[in-house]
Amino acid sequence: MNIFTGLQVYGGSWNVKDSRNFDAEEIAAVKSAQVVASEFGKSVCFLMVGGGKTYIPLSSQSNLAVGDEVDLNQAKILTLHRDGNEDINRIDI
Repeated sequence: MNIFTGLQVYGGSWNVKDSRNFDAEEIAAVKSAQVVASEFGKSVCFLMVGGGKTYIPLSSQSNLAVGDEVDLNQAKILTLHRDGNEDINRIDI
């Protein structure tokens, strides 16, 4: 039996598993969306219609700057996959 069989693999690259637009329900739930600085780069801060905020990291390919408003009709939700890790989401625009 190979000693590496079944071991978790680390350090691979993230690949786009899925890309989709925000749906009408998601857009309606957001009062505003703005790029903010975060611990590991930039994120999108979503101010929710029902109150509160939530954050999703911004794609590293995005050219938006901190303070820019995000048009959810133009933005995409990327799902990224890497062996050995759970899928993650990024906002791309």
